[in-house]
Amino acid sequence: MNLFQASLITGILLTLVGGMLTRPKSNFRSAILRFPRSKPFSIWFIGIATTWFLWRHVLFLSEADFGNYKLLIGGVAIGVALLSFVYAADFLAVRGWAMLVLLFSREVLNAAFLQDAQSRLVLVSIVYFFIVVALYFGAWPYRMRDLIEWLNRKPGRMEALGSVILISGLLTSALSFVY
Repeated sequence: MNLFQASLITGILLTLVGGMLTRPKSNFRSAILRFPRSKPFSIWFIGIATTWFLWRHVLFLSEADFGNYKLLIGGVAIGVALLSFVYAADFLAVRGWAMLVLLFSREVLNAAFLQDAQSRLVLVSIVYFFIVVALYFGAWPYRMRDLIEWLNRKPGRMEALGSVILISGLLTSALSFVY
């Protein structure tokens, strides 16, 4: 993935999420309210994150990077993913979301590494913000439930957050054509 692709994909994702959050009555908003403890989201997010990790980070390990232990590392990753549904099933969707954010962030930061364009710093700043958010919610996933409930308590809060995300996505998308 190059810087243009990383920036454009990030911008499109942020624009879509922000746009859906600004709509007061939508299926997306009701899905967000159920998200932290959702079993289908848990299965999808943990499954995608585990597959991404195995494909991108384990399958192509060289001998110098513990490549002789690919099967062991892959088995442990699959075991952790499956056993998390048994022993840590509460708020697993939030943890899966955090895993996906961190894996995607690595790809974007690798694409932006050592690039000349100063405008890439907007993308990198947004990505680092989401890294901090993912680490926070990954460690304390019940806080995401509390945040969603707080945002939903008063009309306009969710729309305001959606507007900020939408503007960030549009800015990132526009800046991707400047590189």
